[in-house]
Amino acid sequence: MLNFRKTIILASLFLFFILVSAGGASGKVLYNDTISEGDGYQINDYVIDVAEVFPSQESAIIQIYEGDAKDPKYDKLISEDGSFEFEIEGEDVELTVISVYSGVIPQAKLLITVTDDDFINSRTLGVVDGGHSEAEFSGTPVIEITKTVEPSTVDVGDTVTVKISAKNTGDDKATKVVFTDNIPPKFILEQTFVSPSGQISLQEGETRLVYTYVMKATEAGTYTFGPTTAIYSNSIDEDMPQASSNRPTVTVTGSSATKNASLDISMEVDKYTVDRNNDLQGVVRIKNTGDAPANAVTVKLIVPDGIEYTGGDSSIEVISGVPTIYLESFGVQQEKEILFDMKAAEEGTYTLTAESSYLFNNGVDSQIQEASSSLTTNQIYVTKGKYDHLFEQPVYVYLVPLVLIGAIAGWIYHRHKQYKF
Repeated sequence: MLNFRKTIILASLFLFFILVSAGGASGKVLYNDTISEGDGYQINDYVIDVAEVFPSQESAIIQIYEGDAKDPKYDKLISEDGSFEFEIEGEDVELTVISVYSGVIPQAKLLITVTDDDFINSRTLGVVDGGHSEAEFSGTPVIEITKTVEPSTVDVGDTVTVKISAKNTGDDKATKVVFTDNIPPKFILEQTFVSPSGQISLQEGETRLVYTYVMKATEAGTYTFGPTTAIYSNSIDEDMPQASSNRPTVTVTGSSATKNASLDISMEVDKYTVDRNNDLQGVVRIKNTGDAPANAVTVKLIVPDGIEYTGGDSSIEVISGVPTIYLESFGVQQEKEILFDMKAAEEGTYTLTAESSYLFNNGVDSQIQEASSSLTTNQIYVTKGKYDHLFEQPVYVYLVPLVLIGAIAGWIYHRHKQYKF
């Protein structure tokens, strides 16, 4: 019974030691080599300095610095096979002095392990000649973006000046800085004085003017400008949170600055009832009632079968069988009448159609605007001509009288010759 209890106690102690060992920082090995006295080993913003080595005493003084602090956070005299545990960013780090060596420059062999190395930035991991005083630490750059728009109240057609500046208020250099800025709607960019070209960097405490440009307001209203943003990294290429500017507001008063060409097009004929084979005269009237000139004005005259187009003014050209009016430009308030002639070829009821299109610049958009419309005349009635009924009778109606007349004329001529002799 006693032996059984001893066995249980020994097994429990063994299990306890296993659990204690497993609960330590031992896990992933970061370093297992020698470091000379005066040098150190850097993990992120921590530096483990081998401050002094005492080969005769089989020990070394290990100092652990956080960042660029002048005084060590931990200062330990550790004998061979002795260990010390501490935390970096919530992770356990265990340092063991395996052995010490004498020489011109004494050395200590260190074993450094961590429970999890996901938090470690590989660019700051390794031996540092000269220890913490020569280490490079990554800080946190913070970019503050300020956006101004002046003046804050303008009339339609006036301009505003936008200035965007950035300041690094953090404790590290900001690298690979890329800005994004968008032109708000109802404004058009007129001139750019300053703009970034690709990636830039901002030193700690540096302020830089990033954008300066002028825009024209085109429509009345109150507009809130979207934020200018920046993505960037610190000095060791760690990505930082995106920075955003303020959102200034501008009030625009007055009427719209856009201009439009508006062509009032009408078409008439001189009569709407006409005998077949008689002539018709049509007129197209064009007037620009808008406040912008029109260009490339085209009016196609769609003449139906049964009515024939016979000619017109010099501005009309027949293209692919379609009489077409073309005016290269047409000014504001300009008016024009264009005459054309037709012939009523067949009986029936007809309408004429005019299909128009033109271009203009509204003074705001960069793209040329296009407008089109279509109109149709009143109905045109083509009736029988004055002598059309003659051509509607059967052929014999005309041949019989002609034969009789011819026979009578021949008999009279014959009798005339008889009496003459």
